[in-house]
Amino acid sequence: MIKTKTASAKGLTAIELLIIISIVALVVTFAAPMIKTLSFKSEFEQAIEITEASVEQARWTARFYKTEVILQLETGENQKQHSIKLSVPQMQKDLVLNEVKEEFPLPIGIQLVSDDTTIRFDPTGQVVLPAHILVSSSHAEHKSRQLVVR
Repeated sequence: MIKTKTASAKGLTAIELLIIISIVALVVTFAAPMIKTLSFKSEFEQAIEITEASVEQARWTARFYKTEVILQLETGENQKQHSIKLSVPQMQKDLVLNEVKEEFPLPIGIQLVSDDTTIRFDPTGQVVLPAHILVSSSHAEHKSRQLVVR
């Protein structure tokens, strides 16, 4: 009797391939909602940080230039994009500051709600009238956080 060497099979069989594909599909099915939630949390936290940073920028600008600064909460044309605009309405000596200094756009789906859309800072950086800003999301997991500007 003649003995022959059998070659070892290399590669994947169709059944092994189907098992791998089903495991990957299962992992993706469970991971997708978690990734979406993490993305939403980061957008919401980013909106909070932008709002707080714009208030501090307005306060710093008022103190640095010793002039009144206005912070405006604005809604874009499509009602989904909100932004915060920082402006210095007065001219100071040789420095012309009669234009918008900065604009802080917020992620889409994040809304700013306030009883007063204009916040004024005096030349010392203090808020003329305290304001409450509600940062809220229009996503499925409706979150909101209130910021007090004093």
